[in-house]
Amino acid sequence: MRDETKVPQYSTAGFYGIEGSPRQVFTFNPCWRFCKGDAIGAQNESFDDSDWEAAALPHGLEILGENASGMRNYQGVAWYRKRFTLPESMKNKRVVVYFEAVMGIADVWINGQSVAQHLGGYLPFAADITELVRQDGNNIIAVRADNSNDPLYPPGKPQEYLDFTYLGGIYRDVYLIETETLHVTHDLLSGTIAGGGVFVAVQDAEEDRSELVVRTEVINEGTASRRFTLRTILESMEGSVLIVQEESAELQPGESKQFEQQLSVKNAHLWHPDDPYLHFIRTEVLEDVKIVDSFRTRFGIRLFEMRGDDGFFVNKEYIGYKLSGVNRHQDYAYVGNALPNSGQWRDAVLLREGGSNVVRAAHYPLDPAFMDACDELGLLVTVATPGWQFYNHENPIFEQRVIEDTRAMVRRDRNRPAVLLWETALNETEDQPISMLKELHRVVHEEFPFPGAFSCADVDSAKLAGFDFYYHGSMEDEKCSLTREYGDGGEVDNFGSQNAITRVKREWGEQAMLNQARVRAYDLKYIYNTPPKRIGATLWCGIDHQRGYHPDPFLGGVLDVYRMPRYSYHLFKSQYAPDYKLSGINTGPMVYIAHEISQVSGSDVTVFTNCEEVRLTWLGEIVGTLKPEEDTDVPHPPIVFPNVFDFHEISSIWRNRTGQIEMVAEGLIGGEVVCREVKTYSEWLAGIKLEVDDVNVALTADGSDFVPVRAVLVDHKGVPKVLADEYIHFEVEGPAEIIEGQHVGANPMKTQFGVATVFIRATTEAGEIRVRASSHGIKSDQIVLRSTESDLPMIFDPSYAVVENTSRPSSTKLSFAAEQPSGPAKPEEISKLEEQVKRLQLELTSKEQDIMELKGSRK
Repeated sequence: MRDETKVPQYSTAGFYGIEGSPRQVFTFNPCWRFCKGDAIGAQNESFDDSDWEAAALPHGLEILGENASGMRNYQGVAWYRKRFTLPESMKNKRVVVYFEAVMGIADVWINGQSVAQHLGGYLPFAADITELVRQDGNNIIAVRADNSNDPLYPPGKPQEYLDFTYLGGIYRDVYLIETETLHVTHDLLSGTIAGGGVFVAVQDAEEDRSELVVRTEVINEGTASRRFTLRTILESMEGSVLIVQEESAELQPGESKQFEQQLSVKNAHLWHPDDPYLHFIRTEVLEDVKIVDSFRTRFGIRLFEMRGDDGFFVNKEYIGYKLSGVNRHQDYAYVGNALPNSGQWRDAVLLREGGSNVVRAAHYPLDPAFMDACDELGLLVTVATPGWQFYNHENPIFEQRVIEDTRAMVRRDRNRPAVLLWETALNETEDQPISMLKELHRVVHEEFPFPGAFSCADVDSAKLAGFDFYYHGSMEDEKCSLTREYGDGGEVDNFGSQNAITRVKREWGEQAMLNQARVRAYDLKYIYNTPPKRIGATLWCGIDHQRGYHPDPFLGGVLDVYRMPRYSYHLFKSQYAPDYKLSGINTGPMVYIAHEISQVSGSDVTVFTNCEEVRLTWLGEIVGTLKPEEDTDVPHPPIVFPNVFDFHEISSIWRNRTGQIEMVAEGLIGGEVVCREVKTYSEWLAGIKLEVDDVNVALTADGSDFVPVRAVLVDHKGVPKVLADEYIHFEVEGPAEIIEGQHVGANPMKTQFGVATVFIRATTEAGEIRVRASSHGIKSDQIVLRSTESDLPMIFDPSYAVVENTSRPSSTKLSFAAEQPSGPAKPEEISKLEEQVKRLQLELTSKEQDIMELKGSRK
């Protein structure tokens, strides 16, 4: 069972804060203003942004439709501005602004002064703004973000030829970090190789003894010399102190020093994908017994080894099974790449619960919150340098930036136990120079000079460059390999149309999803029948995603773009052993009936299970008990009961009014029933049932967090009716709004396979939220959820976000008193409606102008 009490722990700039510490982190996400397009002089304090749109970060420039592929998204300049006042605690402190990612080229100004430029949309950057911010009074931060095509930094390939999209904006979190002048350095602002901040490395890991190295860099940014003590504390996940080491030093003004401390741990609880136990290093800098800096760094005590013919070893033992997982792109329905931390965490939970124990990042570093979840869930993950089928031979600056990205990538994720491989070469780029590949391999080991770091690539030239690990390596190679992508290419008809049996929408129904699942089941056997040297495989692709070069999204995921599962999801989930347990996800014996008992359902019944056998009952009679095929390498192949279903039998039951119309699958182990699923025949459409699909991750009142709510069409008994098609209208009441936009089909939304999804986004005020779904002629439903206060203090000016126009349409507020007007409209109501119509007409005209300008710019 999934742990109902498990609360995600999100890192901030790579560390975890401590209450009462002089080092404080503030979320800088709420209450920005935004302009899509260039705005000359917008970096200046005096610039008038009163007609800009309101925005909260993460922000993705626009609300896109379900299909945002084929160059439908905006590419170009966009501006963000924010007015803020420093909290009292920040006076006379060092202040750093930290961006997790901004798509494309980002230029940052504080009070009109330039502080940073960063090129590349997938890695963090930071700037010390201490000397530019006012301790009293208002400040203005301005960011110019440009996600246009640019061959001078990775990935570099024009979006119109790209298999993913440069969805823009400040689409990850932004923080303000406060420290004393004597503090541990920020890793992004340190030039120390394999250092800066806190770096925890595992030199050896065994059950009885583990050896750790902790590197910590301290800097004195004050005006006088400082003598201090560095205290390094190894803590358990529960917070108990295991080891304490101290070292004293003195630093002159402007001087920094990196410390290296050795920790020998007896009988440590080791990190393993099946037991992802985490430890913390608590770092304290003390001056005259007073703590002047403190925070935690989370890591896992584990040792990875690739032993060639013997395979993948964890903590000196063979892992014992094949890694099986998926590739993942980061985009989401409507919001593009601007997925908040809760959504990142939900993705990790869904993939881990759905049978994945490894995720390959495609084709760039993934969000830190997703990586946090991987560490906690034992979900192994590769980290990739941004790139895909492109190398710029004309300008050497491109190669230099690939190298810089690789260094930044390793530095960002070096403390994460879930990192399996460092994919440092440019993906599917055969013409990248071997000299660059050698340098990328060197940089990985220079930044990570400890055991367990493996450079990998999918190009043959990486072998000549000395890479540690191969994708698609042959069994004759001495090194281990992993099948990085499978399950899609062979099914595509041609490059132009991109049609495939595996690429289907849920709304196409059970036959389409069964076809996909059958291909997936067939492919699985080629994962499990390989020698240990081939450590596993990752499916292309785990979740549907948008594409630049093609007008169709990729539709082959086990989850669709709304994160709704296809039948394949349950196939992969059934590969877990029935006794497998992992905190945070649902595990155990399972059966899933891939049949909807409808007038278009087939005669065969497919069941996904990890049990020894399945007993199927239909219309009150036992059809039979079957075991999976034995001549297959798949741990738990599907079970097919042939010639079970005949829709005419349902007609006979209705005429005779006898029997219950349901199908029951029971999973048996050792002859005992250990699980069961019931599918009931759906009758006439009667109403809507609302469900919150939050996987127990709470909704945070920070202005940008959102949660999916599903509206399920049901019959008069509450049975889902997958064949019904209705437009569902959503309304919200309380401190929240609906993520919707013009022409995107979000609200009202047409059901797909009987389900419509709405995203409910919290404001900065915590409280009770009511969501209602209705459709003409059937019973509506409402549900209550609650947003909670942010764990991090927020810096924002609420009045600054109150502007004339907004990119977020105002939510339709609920009125539960009456669904229809109680009488004729009053004159003032008519006048108000006329004003609303005029305003909508003006907005539509403005949007049409934007479209014409966009078309013109593309020409």
